[in-house]
Amino acid sequence: MTERKASPTPEQLQAEVEQARDDLVASMSALRTQTTPAALMQRGKNAVTEFFVDEFGGIRPERVALAAGVVVTLVVLRRWRRSRRQR
Repeated sequence: MTERKASPTPEQLQAEVEQARDDLVASMSALRTQTTPAALMQRGKNAVTEFFVDEFGGIRPERVALAAGVVVTLVVLRRWRRSRRQR
């Protein structure tokens, strides 16, 4: 035969709702803290630092060269486009 589970009491339901509410408030607070401008700036800084620095604290020259190449290419392309417009 199948066993029937006892229905939760109103007190148990109230406790579950309160626990869910507390969890939601904690999650919203953590999200608010993580999305402040200062926190976002720090995360961006950490991401850039991790890209250019290896696990031993040394600079990764190949990545620095890659970034420099991208910047130089963008500057050259921008100047080239400006010069073509002026003609």
